[in-house]
Amino acid sequence: MGTRTIIEEKVLVDLEKLSKENKKEVADFIAYLKVKEELSATKEILRDEDFLKSIMKGDEDFSRGRFKKWTEVRENV
Repeated sequence: MGTRTIIEEKVLVDLEKLSKENKKEVADFIAYLKVKEELSATKEILRDEDFLKSIMKGDEDFSRGRFKKWTEVRENV
């Protein structure tokens, strides 16, 4: 069975029993849940004021040319 959980296996077995239309609904719902989860993670980041300020400062530094190329950094690591 590999690394799949019992729940994942049950979902796959049940999915196989559904009609084509219902399989599409399941796929749409999974897509919705994925977006919802990603949005939740984004909202969590935006609530962290220090982290948000850090991102904004980094963006400002980049736009003003205050950055190092990865090749320069890698040489010193």
